[in-house]
Amino acid sequence: MARRKKNKNLKGIPAAIMLILALIGGFAERGNLMERMSGEPAQNIADTVATGQMKVTYLNVGQGDCTIIQTEGHNAMIDAGNNHEGKDVVDYLNQQGIDKLDYLILTHPDADHIGGGDDVLENIEIEQVIMSDVVNDTMTYEEVMDDIEKENVPVEHPKVGEEFGFGDATFTVLCPETDLVSSDDTNDASVGIKLVHGENSFVMCGDASEKSESAMVKRFGSALECDVLKCGHHGSRTSTSEVFLKATNPTWAVISCGVDNSYGHPHQETLERLNNDDVQVYRTDLLGTIIATSDGTNISWFSEKE
Repeated sequence: MARRKKNKNLKGIPAAIMLILALIGGFAERGNLMERMSGEPAQNIADTVATGQMKVTYLNVGQGDCTIIQTEGHNAMIDAGNNHEGKDVVDYLNQQGIDKLDYLILTHPDADHIGGGDDVLENIEIEQVIMSDVVNDTMTYEEVMDDIEKENVPVEHPKVGEEFGFGDATFTVLCPETDLVSSDDTNDASVGIKLVHGENSFVMCGDASEKSESAMVKRFGSALECDVLKCGHHGSRTSTSEVFLKATNPTWAVISCGVDNSYGHPHQETLERLNNDDVQVYRTDLLGTIIATSDGTNISWFSEKE
């Protein structure tokens, strides 16, 4: 039986208006990240995570990725934005009172995902780094790996299906399959997870393309079903394939991308697929930082630009 989709509301923004915004493109952005987070809505949602709740923050890092997960005194982060965003990511973590991460997941070694990782490693205590077993011949990658070694942080290259727990949440590794891990195509080496908190679930898979998505569908099938899908590769047409969208069957989708980025993300084909499947889309280029709060049953949404 198909899962009944949950009520679609972003606090302060009607769904119809959100859909129009998602389809037609964005407003002006940028400036310092802390300045972007200084508005009243962000301050309201930044302070604490109540007992029994989980907060998932899709941090506005422009054309990059950074997702922060907080639950029951435990914290994890997926990616760290580009090089120039690292200090602002650290400032945001400090603002949240986060001085330790149980897990830092670096999905794949592209600069827009791991670039800020060196700043995070140098300023935040990291218990474990999770990353795919692929290298990248760039200064950004070398700097991050040097800091991992300097800070003596253990690194795990996870296996598909492996499960991790922190606080009252768990996550299962969905990708990459071993045969897709290659330095020739780092996108399909992306580590992807399904995060579960009570009855709520979130799927996020870095820049995994349709090839990796098909492998996930083949292995997991309907177990990929989730409430929130973070669209792969910033909403590129090469990800969020029809087969993956059908398998995940999300109520909401989040796209992390920069205003007027040179790649044209998110691509119109992706937005149309989401629209055709009645998926509510929230975009960081339109809304700034986006936060989903789970109580284990319901998901509440807030944004920097309400």
